Amino acid sequence: MSVHETTDRPAPLAHFPDDGAYRWLELADGGSRYGVSAIAARDGYLELHLTMTRWGPDVRRNLARDLEWLKTEARRLGLSKIMGVRADDLGRFDKRLFRFARLYGFSETCVFQTASLRID
Repeated sequence: MSVHETTDRPAPLAHFPDDGAYRWLELADGGSRYGVSAIAARDGYLELHLTMTRWGPDVRRNLARDLEWLKTEARRLGLSKIMGVRADDLGRFDKRLFRFARLYGFSETCVFQTASLRID
């Protein structure tokens, strides 16, 4: 299995709150990490954030198996949908996301932007 839950928030997801809402996942094959993920159970869906650190044919196949693990986890939690969300703390838009999402069966793509204002 290439999905490993960890208690430590991965560095590429450092901009996510570490307040207990998210579960942190490492994706690895043969001891070599190819991605990290944050997941959170929401009202009716599983929120998924994925950051790839390596890519290639083997990783693509592993990611398909990882998605099966994720579907099983969503079902176990009683959730009927997985919603992939891309968060970029530098404000960059990645047009490859929609093609990537379709490759793994995701649909209903849209652009969603946020801004935060911290109140001291």
